[in-house]
Amino acid sequence: MGSITSLTAEDRHSFSAYIAEPRGPAKGGLVVIMEIFGVNSHIKAVADGYAAEGYRCVAPALYDRFERNVDLGYSAEDVAKGRELRGKMNWADCMKDTATAVAAAGSAGRVGIIGYCYGGGVAWAAGALVPGLSASIGYYGGPWAELADRAPQCPSLLHFGAKDGMIPVSLAETLKAKHPTITTHVYDADHGFNCDQRPNNYDAFAAAVARRRSLAFLEATLG
Repeated sequence: MGSITSLTAEDRHSFSAYIAEPRGPAKGGLVVIMEIFGVNSHIKAVADGYAAEGYRCVAPALYDRFERNVDLGYSAEDVAKGRELRGKMNWADCMKDTATAVAAAGSAGRVGIIGYCYGGGVAWAAGALVPGLSASIGYYGGPWAELADRAPQCPSLLHFGAKDGMIPVSLAETLKAKHPTITTHVYDADHGFNCDQRPNNYDAFAAAVARRRSLAFLEATLG
């Protein structure tokens, strides 16, 4: 189990972050970016899981700029609330807070970033805009289409679901054509396939394969 700490961005905005520490020597740092549901129990579990693999994980509460302590589930009402909150975000402030989280994770060495849904878009944007990143990993990133022209400045890995009704799988080819150095994988799975709290979306096999690939990617880029 991790703990909650407070971080301060360059514009003096103070926000919370969930920190999960490895038990032994750290292999590096990893910023874990939330879905539209805030730093909820799933994102904390993801951070705990990567900490168990040796990474110092920092999961910033990106909604703190306008609503604190956001911790949503996956009901229809939660989805609606998450989308409402997502609509209030802007990329400039998001990148400030993400950069602060990268610096916090940097005490463990080289830093990667991993994000899910909205966070997948944040991870892609950070890979293009935030200095100090050695790897970027995104799962079914909602904002990828609007960010397609942003060129990653670090090795980048993207996971797509072939059954995803929100993010067309054709985007994998589009992004690969624009940025040939990135790695993309497509799974026979739906949006949110990594989240075991979403029974209608979760795909244990796809999640396991994607996690194995993500860990190998981190070993190669942060090691």
